[in-house]
Amino acid sequence: MSKGEPILRSLHAKFGPIVTLNIGARPVISMADRNLCHQALIRNGGLYADRPEALPVDKIVSSNQLTILYSRCGPTWRHLRRNLTAEILNPSAVKSYSGARDWVVQLLQNRLESQAKSGCPVFVMEQFRYAMFCLLVLMCFGDKLDENQIKKIEEVDHQLLVNLQKFSILNFCPTLMKIVLRKRWEELFRILKCQEDVLIPFIRERKKAKEKRSREPNMEDSKDESVVSYVDTLLDLQLPDKNRKLNELEIVSLCSEFLSGGTDTTTTTLQWIMANLVKYPQIQEKLFMEIKGYFVANLVSKFEWKAVDGDDVDLSEKQEFTMVMKNPLQAHLSLRSK
Repeated sequence: MSKGEPILRSLHAKFGPIVTLNIGARPVISMADRNLCHQALIRNGGLYADRPEALPVDKIVSSNQLTILYSRCGPTWRHLRRNLTAEILNPSAVKSYSGARDWVVQLLQNRLESQAKSGCPVFVMEQFRYAMFCLLVLMCFGDKLDENQIKKIEEVDHQLLVNLQKFSILNFCPTLMKIVLRKRWEELFRILKCQEDVLIPFIRERKKAKEKRSREPNMEDSKDESVVSYVDTLLDLQLPDKNRKLNELEIVSLCSEFLSGGTDTTTTTLQWIMANLVKYPQIQEKLFMEIKGYFVANLVSKFEWKAVDGDDVDLSEKQEFTMVMKNPLQAHLSLRSK
């Protein structure tokens, strides 16, 4: 439990379900009643749909609020969000990544087996996170990058994420902080520059491949290049209220948001599922038997994620699999395109 939560609980006990705290230049409203939250955020959601202007550090990190997380509610935000949900996260697009999923599952299996054979403890969360990050990198840039390249992307992404809290102090009196905490400002720009140096070459490479395909429409694509990547959609995106396309730094911010937003959240959900399977072995047994029964019934060879006839494995109609694996992930991953 965070340090601030007990304080909020005591304030709510004293003053009621709605408490306003004047922290800095903006009031912070805390609501402790689910009915009030539903009334405010669902029934009157339109009143709270917009975001305030981003703080100085957030503005820099988000390329002046040109990411889905920080963008003001309006044409640009809707355009960015619709692009992600319609072009990348819709069912038909997700199906096109079946080859990528096979690659990631095999990668995860190999790493888990290698760690188990070494005699060292198997850190499942770490392997889940790496596998998920590999999948998102492929979805983002459209290529199966080697381990060193993925590690570089992961490092710069993680470095920015873990240091954001430290940089939050720069939001208070930015002009003064540029003098008092000059080195911290320099560190922020250094991390962002490292991120740009790592990601921009992949963006440019994808842009070249895209231009080459447009010049030679009859050219046969490789398996990776035939996949529509997130960068491909961003290169084509036209900002409605600015009448221009995204520049490289804005694409870097959106790619960083895509990678960081999808990795830890999905990994944590998988960890929660695994923890509950350990906690309830009877459910684990039912799930195992259901999956095993499917593989036997469909003549799946060597317990791999491909059927003999080449079709993708489909466990969507299995009751235990749906309850234990599919529903939690759908609740986390599903996004509305409107």
